[in-house]
Amino acid sequence: MTQSSGIEFGKSSVPVSSSGASASSSSDVLLNNFQLKKKSYRVLLHGQRLVWERMQRSTKTNSQNSNVTVKTPLPEAPSSVEQQLGDDSHNYGEHSHILHMDDIISVRRGDTKQQSLQPQQLLEQLPEDLKPTAQFLTINYAERLTKSKSDCNRWQLRRITFYNSDPYIVRQWELQLRIRLDSSPAGGQRVRRLLVFINPYGGRKAGAQTYERHVRPLFQLAGIDATCITTQRANQIRDILLTHDLSCYDAVCCVGGDGTVAEVINGLVFRRMRELGLDMQRPAYVPRPSLPVAVIPAGSTDTIVYSMHGTADVRTAAIHVLLGQRRGLDVCSVSNSRSLLRFCASVLSYGYLGDVAAESEQYRWMGTKRYEYSGVKAFISNRGYDAELHLLEEPLEPETPQSPVSVCSDPPSVCYANCQRCSIASSLQEQRSTLFPTAVQDEEGEKQEQDNAKKEHTHVKLQPSVAFNRELQLSASETALLRPRPSTLPLQPGAASYGSDLSLRSGEQWKIIRGNFFMICGANITCACSRSPNGISRYSHLGDGCLDLILVRKTSLLNNLRFLLSTAGKGSDIRNLPFVEVYRTRKFNFRTLTASQENYSIAGSCQPIAQNDSDGISSEYSSWNCDGEVVTDLDVTMSSHCQLIDVFMRGPHSYSKPQKVGVSTPTTPASSSDNVYCCCKD
Repeated sequence: MTQSSGIEFGKSSVPVSSSGASASSSSDVLLNNFQLKKKSYRVLLHGQRLVWERMQRSTKTNSQNSNVTVKTPLPEAPSSVEQQLGDDSHNYGEHSHILHMDDIISVRRGDTKQQSLQPQQLLEQLPEDLKPTAQFLTINYAERLTKSKSDCNRWQLRRITFYNSDPYIVRQWELQLRIRLDSSPAGGQRVRRLLVFINPYGGRKAGAQTYERHVRPLFQLAGIDATCITTQRANQIRDILLTHDLSCYDAVCCVGGDGTVAEVINGLVFRRMRELGLDMQRPAYVPRPSLPVAVIPAGSTDTIVYSMHGTADVRTAAIHVLLGQRRGLDVCSVSNSRSLLRFCASVLSYGYLGDVAAESEQYRWMGTKRYEYSGVKAFISNRGYDAELHLLEEPLEPETPQSPVSVCSDPPSVCYANCQRCSIASSLQEQRSTLFPTAVQDEEGEKQEQDNAKKEHTHVKLQPSVAFNRELQLSASETALLRPRPSTLPLQPGAASYGSDLSLRSGEQWKIIRGNFFMICGANITCACSRSPNGISRYSHLGDGCLDLILVRKTSLLNNLRFLLSTAGKGSDIRNLPFVEVYRTRKFNFRTLTASQENYSIAGSCQPIAQNDSDGISSEYSSWNCDGEVVTDLDVTMSSHCQLIDVFMRGPHSYSKPQKVGVSTPTTPASSSDNVYCCCKD
């Protein structure tokens, strides 16, 4: 194999040593010729992008009838302005392959191709003074299957191996790739040490097999040091997170179903409360945990993972952990009239889904079929429950009427990767924390805050609509957020249309709803799954600080069937049903009209996970389904906390089908995380 050993640098004159390696390890542009599958390619490393393009071969007839390889130069590197605008992907040429540093998982060189494919050992360091011998450079990266006919939100592991006869060039490229990978925004968030909890009993009881077969090899490829704990009992994860030292870990990972995810989130939030000296029964505010959460699906429905990624594929969830990119996820607190019970990550449901959760506990021996059996029984019984709800109403979208008053011709936005609504909510959350920095106070300041909160609870003047119940008073931090936002507060571009909707308004009134309901749902996320691709709350966002309150009135079995079919269909919308009401709110209170709260409320409990005590509940009342766990309280308040915890995800992807006439096919995206047209969607 003949291979060029010279290094070319663009836009700057950089000295090149006789060995072919650059004297500078921080050059802006690195350009070399490599071989890929015995074909010649020109490879360019510019900024945070790796570009390679095959060298064209043309036949030229002369006296010797020789073949001449013509080097077609790559387009000029984009300017800094174009790079900031994100339009530089179109300047490399239509036949160029572009890879971003954010999508690269690991880089490895070796003397042979097989050696370069082996995962790098932990803490492996090669002396730089030794003469390099490796001629193969393998880059492992992640790619989204944008043209998959079955699941276009799935990600897969890909690798590409370059060959160069000069080992100094190979070493220089590996060093440059590692430097730029570590300096990228996502590179600084990559996980090195991970605490993994495996639930072997959840869902299909395949948590351990799922981790060993699909997840562990990926973690080893990325050089992640994972400490695995296989759980043996309920609430074991919570107890470990509350009592053990976690300072050596970068993140916490759970392999299991929605209940396992909720247990991890509860453990981390309550641990943070304990560290700050907050009252765990009635905290002055809910603090943000310091460790992010990784979720590997191994449950029955895996609605949390499906809502986060748009798929419940195990490899996709693991790849997002390797890439290190995070997003804030809303978490809701669930409390009764006296204390905080637990935190909810997906859905809190009363009525139909509550009956299914309580009934299915008796048929765990049936596995995942128990939900189908219990669901059919609860559906046929068609029970209705009297209830009264008080909520702080938020508009679904700017200038969008609330359901069921009218149905808009243009539906509200669906949460997706790089969601504008969630980005603006994150920006407002940072501005609020700057104006009211309660979370950064020391322990004495926390105690003083609690004292002030108690005084404020004593002297606050309630609105007439909420004077019926003193438990509806806001905490100290929420009361501070009710103050008018300064008009000079800067917003991100495009935030003007959302700013007023994502901030609490002064003097906001409570809305009271009474009736007989087949089901009441407080959805923190879309609650989508493979059987319900849009979920029960299609327009719920992952991080906008709001939850969707879904009220299904007691009606006939035929209408209940219409509702279930609407949740399962891709093109259906439950808001079009006349007996369904959907409200976007930050907080709502539920109470039954005839129940004695003294008999059925778990008062004063400080346990993050409520215990199942459904035997004492009368058949006149239902139970709550909170992330798959049964809660028996009949006086419940659910409050949303904007992006309380960080999770490893980018979000589902949006799809826009291009016009068929006069519109060319989509060009190469700037990154595999960008939103592009997918052929498996209409």
